[in-house]
Amino acid sequence: MEDVARAAGVSVATVSRALKDDSRISPAVREAVKAVAVRLGYVPNPLVQSLMSQRRTGREGRAAETIALVTNYPHDAWPQKDVCRWYFKGIEERALQLGYRVEVFSLEALHHDPDRLGRVLRARGIRAALLGFSRDEEHPVALDVSGLSVVGLSTYFRDLPVDRVHLNGFYNIKLACRHLRSLGYRRPGLVVPVANNQIVGGQWSAAALDEQWQRPTAERCPPFLVEGQQVKMQAFRNWFEEHQPDALIAYKVPVVELLDRLRLRVPQDVGVAALYGTEQDRRNMAGIDGNLEQVGAAAVDLLVQKLQVNERGLPGQLREVLIAGSWQDGPSVDRINKILKD
Repeated sequence: MEDVARAAGVSVATVSRALKDDSRISPAVREAVKAVAVRLGYVPNPLVQSLMSQRRTGREGRAAETIALVTNYPHDAWPQKDVCRWYFKGIEERALQLGYRVEVFSLEALHHDPDRLGRVLRARGIRAALLGFSRDEEHPVALDVSGLSVVGLSTYFRDLPVDRVHLNGFYNIKLACRHLRSLGYRRPGLVVPVANNQIVGGQWSAAALDEQWQRPTAERCPPFLVEGQQVKMQAFRNWFEEHQPDALIAYKVPVVELLDRLRLRVPQDVGVAALYGTEQDRRNMAGIDGNLEQVGAAAVDLLVQKLQVNERGLPGQLREVLIAGSWQDGPSVDRINKILKD
């Protein structure tokens, strides 16, 4: 790097920043430095880059570089959601481990003006953006990410074609089915909203249907997909009576209340497993822990990797990193009763 600096007539620090496309260096200087680096055959040392990334914190423990977490929620709204808090904990902790700090930028506060957000990020010299918490894509975002290393968290801001880190929805449904069967249940049924199943690319219904064709006919139970905001009780009753599920895997559907209306008890008559439930669900129900903190941490890992290799803008080939969930036991399923019934 010193040879490049001498040949280009600039400091070593300028070379380092120019090769990272730091916006503090003018485009002309950046191009000149890159041309000299190419001519001299300079190749960054990945070991040095890794070591430097571990030394980004200053004497007071402040990170030297900021990662922008972009959301379209108001600043005081997203922390009210358990899911967002779990994601953010993983994001913040991993960023600090790698020597970065996280700052939340709300498009709501910027009147949903992505151009204004871009100007703010450039003025601050921020080179990395994590697309985080968004609501139902009610305000489509046309954010110019050409000068940014950018990663999408889960399906937030899903209209933007960026590399993403997700829950592994297919794996997690299969995992829930496997554990329910190990507890003695034979006909687990999936109950989820159509809209959420579409958001995850149909992974939930695909996994549930994959389970069905592998089972004997007597043990098959197709998924019940809820149209709209409210469950039609008669439709649920008809599905339940026709297919007789002995356990339900549910997301955002009040299946305990629905079963109560059918005069069925949980877990004595029907087991229930929550799919990515709330903090209260985690305490009171069995189900899938999506390991959302690990998803958040993996998103930061991918973003820092893109920073270190100077990868900016939209990717030529989309990548998706999938994080597996874990099964969590709880009082909403009952091994002993199922074994005695069988």
